[in-house]
Amino acid sequence: VSGFLEDMALMITKLTLAALMLSLLSAKCTASSLSGTNEQDAESLRVLKSAGLTGDDLQRAARAMSAWVVETRRELHQNPELMYDLNVTTSIVRRLLNELAIPFEFPVGKAGIVGHVGSGLPPVVALRSDMDALPVHEIPDDETRVFASLTPGRMHACGHDGHMSMLLAAAKLLKEREGMLTGTVKLVFQPAEEGGAGGLAMALDGVLEKPHPVSMMFGMHLWPWIPSGTFALKEGPMLAAAGTFEVAVRGKGGHAAAGIGVDVVDPVVAASAIVTQLQSIVSREVHPNEQAIVSVTRINGGDAYNVIPNEVVIGGTLRAFSRDVYNLIERRTKEIMEFTARAHGCTVELRFTSFADDCLAAKGLPAAFASGCTYPPVVNDDDAVRLAREVAKTVVEQDRVLEAKATMGGEDFAYFAERIPSAFIYIGIGNETKRTTAGLHSPNFKIDESALPLGAALHASLAVRALAERGGIKDLSKADL
Repeated sequence: VSGFLEDMALMITKLTLAALMLSLLSAKCTASSLSGTNEQDAESLRVLKSAGLTGDDLQRAARAMSAWVVETRRELHQNPELMYDLNVTTSIVRRLLNELAIPFEFPVGKAGIVGHVGSGLPPVVALRSDMDALPVHEIPDDETRVFASLTPGRMHACGHDGHMSMLLAAAKLLKEREGMLTGTVKLVFQPAEEGGAGGLAMALDGVLEKPHPVSMMFGMHLWPWIPSGTFALKEGPMLAAAGTFEVAVRGKGGHAAAGIGVDVVDPVVAASAIVTQLQSIVSREVHPNEQAIVSVTRINGGDAYNVIPNEVVIGGTLRAFSRDVYNLIERRTKEIMEFTARAHGCTVELRFTSFADDCLAAKGLPAAFASGCTYPPVVNDDDAVRLAREVAKTVVEQDRVLEAKATMGGEDFAYFAERIPSAFIYIGIGNETKRTTAGLHSPNFKIDESALPLGAALHASLAVRALAERGGIKDLSKADL
């Protein structure tokens, strides 16, 4: 027994030492990895400092052009256009790019513009802005009335005018420093974000591959729900996959009293049952650790109080933070609609948007559908967020860089983020004193324009930092004497 216990004690000692060695080796590897990252960061910052391209340098330069940024934004705000029909908008953007001597391609992805600053050679980093407005009638206040929308029923109520002005200002900053760029910055001005999947159109047109592959991409959105002058971002899901559905529930109409039990098949009752049953999908079929939305937002049927209609139409939206969960709730939505209708003696015609790349060519869709496309979720790349967070802290104070909260809104920047490492960032414009806290898509939406130079500086700083990490910035400290 004594010998057995001694053997066991020796074995335990050896196992403990082995575990300790593995732990030390793991810690060493982690430290080595962190050290490598820190060394890379330090080298990139040294190169940027020598070139006068730090976040602080670019922030001061952006503030010096504040009047230009605001003037640009206001001209764009006065001329809101929808989807791909952006004749005035694109003419303004192209005029300004020409004035800055920045070459560009147009049209890309039906109505997009792609500018280039730098050498035209790899590495390539892309910055993106959307361009389209919304079918919203603006309600200006005393301050905004002088540059309010000139087109009744159309408004830049989602901040895309601000996005364009920030990217154009970043383009100006970069062009003035172009001699320091040995890589290239792509300036992507995208149409049809508001449901038209313009991001997909541009991606399919090769914006991320031609003439050289894009290594990393950044997008921004003005955000009234965080304080003006702050930035917010996070790793992983940032915005949801977003799609639309419409179902026609068909029965057999007739008199609401005399027809019952004779030859009437009531689609109103079937539609009501469908709406009720859909509420069980998220609560009983989606894992509690996941998030999803199945919302019915439209019900139309019947024209008289004493007539059961032939048809009831239900419409709504589906949302989830992953394709897998979205596919689950879409499949179950379709099954519930089909089988519930059948149980009530009715038939259904289903119309759903799709993740498929050919969704832009979908036919026979309801007029209310902006396109046939389901937007994928916007999922931020960890390394892109790491870079963006570090850069943001060089443009504003560290406590002004916030952790973003994921939202169930949809954003077709997802088409870029699915293809290459990307980060999507919120730019705070919320200011109670300036009354800039109205939500996106509101007729009262208003921008705190003092945030625009910060967004421009962040755009430019992200581009040069990403290039520096890939050897795309001239190192003056090693220049030939």
